[in-house]
Amino acid sequence: MGAEDKLGKLIHVGFLQEKGKGTINLFLRQVSPHEFVWFREDSHSEENQTDLSAPNAEDAIRLAEREWSLEGFRLLRCGFRYTLPERDEHGTNALFHQMVSSYSTPSGVYFDDDLGHSCIVHAASQEARDLQKRLQQQQRI
Repeated sequence: MGAEDKLGKLIHVGFLQEKGKGTINLFLRQVSPHEFVWFREDSHSEENQTDLSAPNAEDAIRLAEREWSLEGFRLLRCGFRYTLPERDEHGTNALFHQMVSSYSTPSGVYFDDDLGHSCIVHAASQEARDLQKRLQQQQRI
């Protein structure tokens, strides 16, 4: 059983700065069609559910930014998502799962079910790519 079956689909990633512990990984997972929950990764790479949840990813991210603003909360830079065939000029900030979908195909093009369009992600940070690799090796995405 993979992490997605147990914890829900990994949507996005954030970080906290905790005194004495350094950087803490936070994972936003979709646990049901209308429930997105933040999980905190412990030192053993186990994910523990937090009290922060929302009915959609955008609200969950806003809630985390407000709740954890004093702990230096930041989101992982996953690049820019462009819709195809006519790419929008500026793109939008990609979520982690969108970056994984794009970077997992040979051409980079994937079909985004939420948008109903083919998309591509460019310019993901090395930090995001490294985390993708680690989580895939651990079978957590």
